Amino acid sequence: MLTNSASALKLQQKTLSMCAAVPQIMASRIWMLATAPISAESQQKELFAMVEEKQKAFVDSIYEINAQIMSSQTTLVNKWISNCQSFMLGHLNAFNNFEHDVDEEAIKIMDKGISPYATTVKANQKRLSV
Repeated sequence: MLTNSASALKLQQKTLSMCAAVPQIMASRIWMLATAPISAESQQKELFAMVEEKQKAFVDSIYEINAQIMSSQTTLVNKWISNCQSFMLGHLNAFNNFEHDVDEEAIKIMDKGISPYATTVKANQKRLSV
């Protein structure tokens, strides 16, 4: 179960902000496309931008997730080894915070996955003045 840490709350805020902005951006784009002539350069440019930005965000998201997974695995293995050493030295509560450590690393992975999309949405929101 994920903790209510500052990083979890920040991720929730980022996700909610993005989810609230998406319908506004979609409405703005649909209106722009519906009211512009079909052959308008701005309409074609916007259509291509819509596809390209989603592809870029997807690729960036996958890359960032994988990089964070590798980093998180290294971090958790090092903490596990350290906890094992502490446990062997008689510290019976050595693993008490390990669940929190796993949660924090999971939050980092999720944040890396959502960030490219949130950045794209924020840029669209600013550009389209939504």
